[in-house]
Amino acid sequence: MKKPQVDCNPIFKLCIFLTLWLIANAVYAIDTAILDAGSITGKDWKLEGVALAVIDLNQKKPQFKLSATKLTLPKPFHDLSLADIRCYNFTWDHDELHCNQGRASVRSAYWQSPTTNFSFHLGPKLNTFKLEDARLAGSRLLLHAEINGENWQGKVQAKHISNSLIDKLFQSKPTKLKQAQSKQGRLNLTGTFSGKQNTLQAFNFTAEVEGLTDQSKDGKIAAEKLNLLAHLEGKKIKDDGWYWQNESKMMGGALYVDPVYLEAGIQPIALNAQGTWNAKTKKADIQSFTYQHPDVGTLTGNANGYYRDGIKIDKADITLKSNTLQGLLTTYINPFFTESPFTSVSVAGGMDAQFNFIQQTLTDTSVHFSNLNVKDEAGRVAINEGAGRINWSDNPTLTKRSELAWQQFSIKGLPLGSAKLPFISQGKSFTLAEKIKIPFLNGSIAVDKFSWQAKKQDEPDVSFTGSLDNVSLEQLSKTLGWTPLSGNISGQIPGVDYHDKTLTLDGELKINVFDGIVKVNNLASSDLFTDFPKVYGDIAIENLDLDQLTRKFEFGNITGRLSGTINKLVLENWHPVTFFAWLGTPDDDDSSHRISQKAVKNIASIGGGGATDLLSRSFLGFFETFGYDKIGVGCYLHNGVCQMMGLEAAEQGYYLIKGGGLPRIDVLGYNPSVNWDVLVERLGRVASPDKAIVQ
Repeated sequence: MKKPQVDCNPIFKLCIFLTLWLIANAVYAIDTAILDAGSITGKDWKLEGVALAVIDLNQKKPQFKLSATKLTLPKPFHDLSLADIRCYNFTWDHDELHCNQGRASVRSAYWQSPTTNFSFHLGPKLNTFKLEDARLAGSRLLLHAEINGENWQGKVQAKHISNSLIDKLFQSKPTKLKQAQSKQGRLNLTGTFSGKQNTLQAFNFTAEVEGLTDQSKDGKIAAEKLNLLAHLEGKKIKDDGWYWQNESKMMGGALYVDPVYLEAGIQPIALNAQGTWNAKTKKADIQSFTYQHPDVGTLTGNANGYYRDGIKIDKADITLKSNTLQGLLTTYINPFFTESPFTSVSVAGGMDAQFNFIQQTLTDTSVHFSNLNVKDEAGRVAINEGAGRINWSDNPTLTKRSELAWQQFSIKGLPLGSAKLPFISQGKSFTLAEKIKIPFLNGSIAVDKFSWQAKKQDEPDVSFTGSLDNVSLEQLSKTLGWTPLSGNISGQIPGVDYHDKTLTLDGELKINVFDGIVKVNNLASSDLFTDFPKVYGDIAIENLDLDQLTRKFEFGNITGRLSGTINKLVLENWHPVTFFAWLGTPDDDDSSHRISQKAVKNIASIGGGGATDLLSRSFLGFFETFGYDKIGVGCYLHNGVCQMMGLEAAEQGYYLIKGGGLPRIDVLGYNPSVNWDVLVERLGRVASPDKAIVQ
């Protein structure tokens, strides 16, 4: 370090000494002497407008005082400068300047402080500088810096920084809403930093936020009475590399980071992390992190990525553990949905999950559930005592088996009994691992095959094969809110495939119901999951027991059997567009054929017949039931009109019921065509589910 130089001449110290000595000896009565020294310059520092004063010349130990207009500090503290300097305890010895007690104002490109206490030591190698009572955004600031050759270090402490500085950090502006809260809060900051030459080598800072209430300009970050403690330290490891550690605790209040809202409880919400950062490449390596939200869950893992036009993740391995799934769902999942499907869902149980990401894409995951209980107020789904593990990988060579189990599971109110569901989830596919049988409404559902294959920018391909065995029709109809029906349903469900938005049935679907059989053939659909689906098929009805069927309605009782067909059926948006239908008594039916007076009236009303007048005007009105030979009705639907037909033609109209036995009655239909909507309305009146009788 160069020796200090002065503007007066190279023998400044000798000049001062001789001058003061002559004054002291020649004029003993003089107490004070003042010398204007101009400026004093050392390596990277400079005192300007220097004036030296010697007080108590007539004493054995006179006092030196220094004043200056400006002090410029060495790098890296050169942004700070002192002005209006007054040093009351000043010494100069062997090229070293000491100010042990002084006052000055502080100036910087970032902040300024009025007059404050300071001290400094300027020498050939060691330079120290200390501010004891500077002001920063309403706080009192202590700054201590030391430069020793090429090495330097500093310590800073700021207490009770007002909300004006915090407001700048949030970049917020007053809101016009009347109910908006006023900004408040304070910040305490302590830390140390060190380096070599012009390069920062290490830092260690602790920030404490007290009672912060504020929000960002765009409203995406907000705090209310927030108490936060954060510690960050770093150490340079390479030319542009840093090793860093962070510990943060949210100990009180609330914090909103769009769209997540956090509220601290008795235990703090904590984040601990450590890793490396390259300032040149903008790459970060998070070697480990732990995010702990008490009573919600714990997130741990590691990751690496970079920051260029936003955060980009190259690789991440994350573990999530939660024993309070409801808190996890409410705090961290629902907020990301405008209308979350889980809003009315309550969840209890635990979860342990692992997630692996490469280039911001999920590649592998394993999720283990235990004691899972789900209740949906909307009645969509319910799970009781669920458990299992879901394994998934984007790698087609990795096939890990998954399994879900439950004591009770219901979908749309349909209860599934205790079962296990083994499957393989891989890439964009889901496949049943083995055949399963699930208890269902006093019977069972067997699933022999099920596969689901997602397709890019298209609907998935689905394939299914299974069967129903003795499923209670009465319980099924009651659960679905249909007219209560009796009997059981059994039948095979052949191959059902959904491909290119088209559903096809590979084979014949058989359903055993009402002691008869319903067969579905040529079933197909298009645009099934759109706003305008189309369904096609042929239906055959064989020997249904009319007594079981009609006793469930106020239609009127009929005994006998019923067979028929509904061919070339086309539904658009689930409404019939065209079909050929015939329902009637089978030719080989030798069972008892009886029909109630009420049923006669209702059948006559469908065909526009006059059976009601006949019954009221004749002795037939005294009979409750009648014998019949055959019943038959048909319809060809086209362009919204149903072309009606009966058993055979009559002189006027057509026969709907051909009488037989005693007493007997014939019922005729007179309308050859009926508007389909009108016909549906008539059927709805005579067979309304609201009028159903449960026996």
